[in-house]
Amino acid sequence: MKADRLISILMLLQIHNQLTAKELSKQLEVSIRTIYRDVESLSSLGIPVYADRGINGGIKLLGDYKTSLNGINNDEIFSLFLSTGDKILEDLGMEKLKNSTILKLLGNSSPNQLKEIENIQNFIYIDMNTWGEVPTTLNKDILSQCQNSIWNSKVLKFVYEKTNETKDVILSPLGLVCKRGVWYLVGINNDITKAYKVNSIKSIYLMNDNFVRPKDFNLENYWKSSISNFKNLIPKYTFTFKVDKSILNSIRERKFITIRNTTIKENKIYLDIDFDAKWQGIEFAFGYGKYIQIIEPKDAISEIKEKASEIINLYN
Repeated sequence: MKADRLISILMLLQIHNQLTAKELSKQLEVSIRTIYRDVESLSSLGIPVYADRGINGGIKLLGDYKTSLNGINNDEIFSLFLSTGDKILEDLGMEKLKNSTILKLLGNSSPNQLKEIENIQNFIYIDMNTWGEVPTTLNKDILSQCQNSIWNSKVLKFVYEKTNETKDVILSPLGLVCKRGVWYLVGINNDITKAYKVNSIKSIYLMNDNFVRPKDFNLENYWKSSISNFKNLIPKYTFTFKVDKSILNSIRERKFITIRNTTIKENKIYLDIDFDAKWQGIEFAFGYGKYIQIIEPKDAISEIKEKASEIINLYN
């Protein structure tokens, strides 16, 4: 919109003192002719903006003209400039909105503030992408439909693909959650609040029916609670290991390994460790070779013997 572009030009000139029409057109993705028309519009509004078309010329603000930005302290400004995941804004189609917001906030910043903001962005970066590729490419049209339905309290109908089936879902959407680059749609289906992976939605239709959003619904609280409940439902396999003291510190320092209990009997060290699956405990024991021994569960002992035998036969 022209109004947003005029504000962006004003903020850019306040930050950089002087820019060429070409530099402004590149930043704002419009023609040079449009920039000159915008400069004329700003001037007609009484803003002291001046355009010099000479070789060394440019567009600048005269005097010490500044817009005002009140009520925001340094820490509040700095917190807004952390790189909190451009991927999310890109998925939602809001990357340009972020840039215009930054310009408005920077417009009244001192040189020292600008330097500190630059440092913060260089010291902390939050990467919202996964280590691997998302299994299927995000369909941004579907994500956009989800957004529209949430903003406008419209009921959604979509085809959802699960592991062994495809089903039709009618949902009153309440929010979107992005976890490690994967989007989830949260809403009410048959009076139950559920979460659906956006990548698994194969087709979607925005219905004319409106719904009333529950006044007490809190998206963050729902998501944290659902994650906690999901983890509690995962069956745990408790292994008891007899370990050599030479590897005890190595085990304690390992991420994602939680020692439930440590027991010392007859100068022998025993550890109780929970795993989400039995094979994980067996794999864990394999990694330490002769320095660790499975005591419980008994069926895991049989399996590790069988695997060890297979490996010996493979390399004979």
